[in-house]
Amino acid sequence: MYEIFIPMRMGKFTFNNKSIVLLIKVAVLGGAERQALGLAKYLKSKYNCKVSLVATHSNIPTPEFKEFAKECGIEKIEYFGVPSLTIKKEFSIHNLKKTVRAFIYLFKMKKGISKLKPNIIIPFLNTPSKIATLIYKSAGAQITFWHQLGLDTYSYDVLENQALKKVPFIIANAENGLDIFKEKYNIPSEKLFVLPQYVSIKRIELDRLTLKNEFLIKSDALVIGMVAHYREEKYQELLINAFSKINTSKEIHLVLLGNKDNDESTLSKHNQLLELVKRKEISHRVSVLSGYPVERILNILDIGVLVSQIEGTPNVVMEYMLYGIPVIASNHIGCRNLLENSQYVIPNEESILINKLENLINNEAPMKLEGTLNEHRIKNYGIENYITKLTLIINNFI
Repeated sequence: MYEIFIPMRMGKFTFNNKSIVLLIKVAVLGGAERQALGLAKYLKSKYNCKVSLVATHSNIPTPEFKEFAKECGIEKIEYFGVPSLTIKKEFSIHNLKKTVRAFIYLFKMKKGISKLKPNIIIPFLNTPSKIATLIYKSAGAQITFWHQLGLDTYSYDVLENQALKKVPFIIANAENGLDIFKEKYNIPSEKLFVLPQYVSIKRIELDRLTLKNEFLIKSDALVIGMVAHYREEKYQELLINAFSKINTSKEIHLVLLGNKDNDESTLSKHNQLLELVKRKEISHRVSVLSGYPVERILNILDIGVLVSQIEGTPNVVMEYMLYGIPVIASNHIGCRNLLENSQYVIPNEESILINKLENLINNEAPMKLEGTLNEHRIKNYGIENYITKLTLIINNFI
């Protein structure tokens, strides 16, 4: 087991009046990006911080990212060039060229970020963590850390190995996120921390009937939904198949929300889901949506679902809980931590998913109970608690 946090010595570091650089990959409003923007808003308003947002791979925002960023007080996304960050442990002309490109890129990042005069660099996901660790001292920052969130990629290259030798400490949002650091990279346990993130949105009440009408959902329909990236590791197909076999006399509707325009693979997955819905002959009862603000969907859901290959502590489950929605989720440790002893944390099996959906759809009492329990459980995941615990960890390494 890893510590969620350890009450350590109280040092001098606080977030008051600090210059903060938040490092993300792309300006797309996924879970990690919502976390970054929510943190920016909180640090600016509560701690009077100067917050800069730097994208490592692209600063071209999706419309929903741009809108949410503006709400959070971020008007500009800094960007310092196309990344080149993988160096293999081999001698070849190709690898030598990649080495030169990598060092040029890191120099540009260091030079660009140093102009922002950061006290701390807070990265989101592995690639930004790799960059932050390699440049934070030369960019003038006191501290950074490795921030592993959910399913993320590793390069296993020379630069990653060097970064993990230098990293002050590592934070993951669930226990399974730390396994690779301990097992492959032999990072000592005292540098590994589990710190679940915070709910990065506020609950906003919108008119449910108006939204249903906009999305062409019958006013009396019970709405099941899954908010998740259109990526291979998310199992929207499992939910569609289960939905098509639900036995109920009630009117039901399924809503899927993701962003089809992230890249070619997300567009392909989106189109495959549309084709599956068509083959199942349930197009009139299923909405496959892209690019809508998550709050609009949360306001019409009666049941929230997240079925997937792997998760850390999933933002969307936290958002379902914030809205008092009963949740059915895959049996990942982050989901178990959030939903505690809920009977609706399940294996990725169609028959079990159907059974749990039918149990909620056909019985009002468990729906209300689970929704109420979730509203209570999520109160432990406020951003204030997160900052307090993060400050304690930082003070052990400064």
